[in-house]
Amino acid sequence: MATYIDVITGFLESGKTTFIKELIDRNSFSEYKTTVLILCEEGKIEYEENLMIVNRLKIITLGDATELTDPFFQRIKNEFSPEHVMIEFNGTWDINLLFNLKIPFEYQFRNIIFISEANTFKNFLINMAAVIQPHILNSDVVIFNRAEDLEKKQKIKLQQDVKNINKKAEIIYSGELEEEEKINKYFVPKEKYIKISKSTIIAVSILVVIALLPKSLLLMFYGVTQSVATIFISILIEAIPFILLGAFLSSMIQILIPSGWIMKKISQNNYSSFVIASFAGLFMPICDCGTVPIVSGLLKKDAPLPQTITFWLASSAVNPVVLLSVYYAFPDQPYLILIRMISGILIALVTGLILMSCKIQTKKEVTQKSRTQSIGTDMLELRQEGKIRKIEAVVKGAKFEFFRVIKYVIVGAFISALLQTILPQTMKSFIGSNLNIQFLIMIIAAIFMSTCSTSNAFIGRSFLRMFSMIPVMSFMVLGPMLDFKNMIMLSEILKKRFLIVLAFLVGFVGFIVFYSFALYF
Repeated sequence: MATYIDVITGFLESGKTTFIKELIDRNSFSEYKTTVLILCEEGKIEYEENLMIVNRLKIITLGDATELTDPFFQRIKNEFSPEHVMIEFNGTWDINLLFNLKIPFEYQFRNIIFISEANTFKNFLINMAAVIQPHILNSDVVIFNRAEDLEKKQKIKLQQDVKNINKKAEIIYSGELEEEEKINKYFVPKEKYIKISKSTIIAVSILVVIALLPKSLLLMFYGVTQSVATIFISILIEAIPFILLGAFLSSMIQILIPSGWIMKKISQNNYSSFVIASFAGLFMPICDCGTVPIVSGLLKKDAPLPQTITFWLASSAVNPVVLLSVYYAFPDQPYLILIRMISGILIALVTGLILMSCKIQTKKEVTQKSRTQSIGTDMLELRQEGKIRKIEAVVKGAKFEFFRVIKYVIVGAFISALLQTILPQTMKSFIGSNLNIQFLIMIIAAIFMSTCSTSNAFIGRSFLRMFSMIPVMSFMVLGPMLDFKNMIMLSEILKKRFLIVLAFLVGFVGFIVFYSFALYF
């Protein structure tokens, strides 16, 4: 049986102890034979001894963050054999200390809850952003205490501040904690709390409908499913090695290799900086969504916007892993590597130079609310001292990169397989005879399929049954540039109006570049 770890974090006097005592009073931990409560600070409110005895609580107090070591949880396991661990975490400590520990195999982090006073939250966020944001970024729930007197507009603003950092966090106000449902879904043991999700209901409904279909339709459905599955799996098998390679290289570069010189050159406001920005991706083979935190960091330091955008657009075109994937996806057409590289650099350079000629300035286009926000987990936080720790950090970073990217590749591969299987032959013929429609469909696919630049060559190749080579190349090159997912992430640092203009500009320049290629191929 798993030993759940619940973490309640926040600054001193935010209400952490009061919240935990309320949980105890509600018998939220009554199912556990033993609960170990780890206190990382001593607040004004203390835990009564009789409360500890009645609820089978064992309390351990830590005086310093250095006491959170690898053997710490092992000692707890050996001494108490708890079924549940609750940590009242110090809001000024680095919460990544917890996640970097080697805890016993059966221990699982279940809930991370951040608690703050509603009236002081904004000040903490402005003055202690580097401290408070990692706690919120890792939290499942953010609870605001003493929010009874807040107006609706003030609550909306608090919610926006939290969502700018962690879109997935649930926001609860202390008055709402009286609702048992809000507490039970987090603290009642999962095996005791059964809730049928919407996805389960949909899946069961689909199975029931399939079971009621006539045999002839079932056979046709089986044939279509088999065809989709075959194409889908073949795309994934070819793409996954490159996703893994790209994930490890991305992790190694971000953690082990300093890239300050390149970033400094890009930040210079001259024409040579555009050339360096265009080829910087050669030295940083990171997938397109992995460059978003780098772009964000440059813009926060007031780097010139045209050069920064040029770097972002061109990075996937000159990425060595991306070019290698093109070679393996199209082994009989090595010239496509050159086309992808040249077209990507051309689009990036022309777009950047147009932005510079329009005198687009960073300060005017960067959002005022931007901090670190939810632009992915910056793997630089995984930096560790010592060779073993650095290797562990690289593996952890690669794992994060792989699972962040693979879900988009799966969606892209599935859509590609589905279109190839169910699209009527007459529609394929119509598409195949009209180059303009091919470009339009491929650009739309590039925007919404959100495939990773290190693997979209294999998805692009699967489209060759329906589309000509140059429109497919436009999908591969413009995909990372117009990727809807990347645009959403960039909207946390750049104004949405600018991103819309940028998307149309990139699409227009890309159309001209690839239409020119189409005239010669």
